[in-house]
Amino acid sequence: MYFSKIEVEEQGYIEIRVTNRDNTLTPKDVDINEVKDFISDIETFLYPNRKEKRNRPHISYDLEEGSAKHKFFLPITAVILFNGLTSEIKNRSNLDFLDYKRQSIIDKFQKRAFREGYKIEFNNSLSDSTSLVIDESTNYEMIAPTYFESEFYLYGEIYQEGGKNPNLHISTGKYGNVTVSATKEQIMNGEKKTYKPYGVKVRGKKNLDDGTLTDLVLLQFIQYKPIFNKSLLDKVIDKASVNLSKIANVDTWLNDIKAEGI
Repeated sequence: MYFSKIEVEEQGYIEIRVTNRDNTLTPKDVDINEVKDFISDIETFLYPNRKEKRNRPHISYDLEEGSAKHKFFLPITAVILFNGLTSEIKNRSNLDFLDYKRQSIIDKFQKRAFREGYKIEFNNSLSDSTSLVIDESTNYEMIAPTYFESEFYLYGEIYQEGGKNPNLHISTGKYGNVTVSATKEQIMNGEKKTYKPYGVKVRGKKNLDDGTLTDLVLLQFIQYKPIFNKSLLDKVIDKASVNLSKIANVDTWLNDIKAEGI
């Protein structure tokens, strides 16, 4: 009888050590919301996008004595990544090489250090020396774009249109009341759309911090008729089922193709 050898990746840890101005901080002083923030921030720093988060390895957490040590136990490859990124920040004294999400995490640590009077040390099992220190005087500037430009579909009630500089105002469930620039011809063409449910295809900017939309320009109207047709739905499901049955993980596939919606 033969048994295959299961290879388990070497494990290590990363540690975020936090001290306050008078060195009185202990684990019992750390609120659960702060613990939650540290866990979320480290996960995003290591795995910035949705796909990476979904496929990340097991990570365990402990809060230890020594001021307050937030300790994360994970595969050594993640420790190497963490050590490399934090060491490079220290060596360069800037965030230029990081993507937006990682820059925003470091910026959060800076703001937390300034607000609470913290000294935050980044350590790991690969080295006895601290790879990065953030305190009240740290001031790494974020240089990544704070928005991206794309096309979006908005659905809701158009409650105002026209004006000296032509535009329309649409009330949406996700973005609230949104203003969209348009031409006179676009607004005047067809039936009056005020106080009717409509969809609009627009081009504009989406803020990476809070998800707000700005500088929107109308591309086209999409008439929105939310009428439920069970017979039509059943036909569409039957037609799609043939190909959906060939997809190993439908939920993952749907997440990967999601587009900007309401």
